[in-house]
Amino acid sequence: MNLKTKRQHFFYSISIGVTISVVIMIFLFLAIDTIENKEDQRQRLEVLERFLRYQSRAEATINESINLLEGYMTYIKINPDISEEDSCKYLEDLLSQKETLIRNIGIMEDTTVIWNYPKEGNDKVIGIDLTTIPSQRDDILKVKVTSRRLFIGPVDLVQGGVGFIARLPIVIDGEYWGQTSIVLDGDKYLEYMDTIAEESKLNVAIYNMEDFPMKPFHGDSEIIDRDGLVLNIEILNNKWKVVIEPLNGWEKHKTIGWTFRGLSILISLIIGAFILMIFNTRYQLNYQAMNDQLTGLNNRYFLEYYYQTILKKAEANNEFIGLFLIDINHFKAINDNYGHKVGDLVLIEFAKRIQAIGVNKKRGFRIGGDEFLILVSNIDKLQDLEYAFRIIRAETLFRFKHQDIDIEVVPSIGLATYPIDGETLEKIMNVADSRMYEEKRLTK
Repeated sequence: MNLKTKRQHFFYSISIGVTISVVIMIFLFLAIDTIENKEDQRQRLEVLERFLRYQSRAEATINESINLLEGYMTYIKINPDISEEDSCKYLEDLLSQKETLIRNIGIMEDTTVIWNYPKEGNDKVIGIDLTTIPSQRDDILKVKVTSRRLFIGPVDLVQGGVGFIARLPIVIDGEYWGQTSIVLDGDKYLEYMDTIAEESKLNVAIYNMEDFPMKPFHGDSEIIDRDGLVLNIEILNNKWKVVIEPLNGWEKHKTIGWTFRGLSILISLIIGAFILMIFNTRYQLNYQAMNDQLTGLNNRYFLEYYYQTILKKAEANNEFIGLFLIDINHFKAINDNYGHKVGDLVLIEFAKRIQAIGVNKKRGFRIGGDEFLILVSNIDKLQDLEYAFRIIRAETLFRFKHQDIDIEVVPSIGLATYPIDGETLEKIMNVADSRMYEEKRLTK
């Protein structure tokens, strides 16, 4: 195997091995990514299910309070002449039956508070037009204009403290008359939200829309930086942004993923190396099957295959093929006088000279012992074969020098031509062989 062939095969094998390694690595990486994505999706779906339970409980408190208020309003409609004292007693009995977060219940005529329960602690808000309070003005007017329910908060209350307010329009004979409101204790409501978040195993940050993502009114703003799940929720026509994560943070799959990626790289390299070894082994077997082990020239086994290949082209293009059969004169004497090791060195040098012959479309073969063969194809004129004959003789006639050994190497050459001397390889070789031995006889 010559150096050029070795290099070509080396780079070819390396490229195949690397390509297969990369393909396998990409496949394994994609498989790991798919598993990670599925696991992330499963985890997020599980967290989303927990949040839906959390949201349902958070809204239930508001709905329960609104239902109480609507029950009260129904009672008032049935008993329009009820006194304020009896009305307060009714509410007191109603609210005492359930544990609620209701801080007070108010009624506004147009936008001005005219009644509040309980009156104690809330009396200073009576008579105030809430549109004069900047933090409540827009929401009061929104309910008046749209006649739709609204839940707002947290807001600073006129009577002090912080609350969440559910506002319901009062419509009489199809016309807006005023509003009723339920004020939930802000601190207690947020404390309740913390409790149900913990029971749902969630960390939750809640934003009013205009404050997202900088300033939540409840929860840890850093949740969003930890790849928190961002959701939109709507409670009584009021929209909030909510960011959630598992109570103990997201399960870390990336570390495990990178471990498997490292193993994938290792596996890919091992498989690539194994493929490289297979390619090298197959190449060596093919090379040994087609090439002479001593000289690196093609062997007799490959000769028939190669001849059939160039024969088809010669037939199609009406070209000649030249077959040069070459024998080293007195080679047996070289072995006998200097030993087989020197004889082998002579054969190797002879093969190198055949390889180096400057004739186009030439291929050299060692067909046994000291017998060599050269096929020259793509010949349009017989004169070209005569020229090739002279070059081959000149290159294969040389002095072999090794240490103190100086041997004159003299070839005998027989030339036969397709289709003049025959069409089959056997016939042409027989003609070349006869001519080679005729030349050998004449040079003795």
